[in-house]
Amino acid sequence: MIVLDASVVLKWIFGDEDREEKARLFRENHTSGKDTIAVHNLFFYEIANVFSTKTRLSYNDASDAFSLIWDFDFDVFGFGQNEYLSSIYLSKRYGITLYDASYIELAQRLKCRFITADRKLYEKVKGISGIELL
Repeated sequence: MIVLDASVVLKWIFGDEDREEKARLFRENHTSGKDTIAVHNLFFYEIANVFSTKTRLSYNDASDAFSLIWDFDFDVFGFGQNEYLSSIYLSKRYGITLYDASYIELAQRLKCRFITADRKLYEKVKGISGIELL
């Protein structure tokens, strides 16, 4: 099991010459059953927000892209009070968003790797075990 953040999964849609192949490998491993991708329950909100506010996609294209990601059958994990408190702690300690901290919290809870394509995030948290830059 691995935790991927939205920055990695969005490469499946938008591509990136440098890291697109690495991102695709995670997708292929997931769809073939070699590995399972875990996300927190805010992941889809974050993806939808990118499609609605950060791109010039038409509604139809954004809808198609969102549906494609929705259909990947990720393992989605909810958060209770303790998980939110842990995420708040990580957010404050490392100066990162609560969204980003929640991916780290989930990876720590599941005792698995967390992969991000966000270099700024990675630079802030690279001292935490199990975090990798795509």
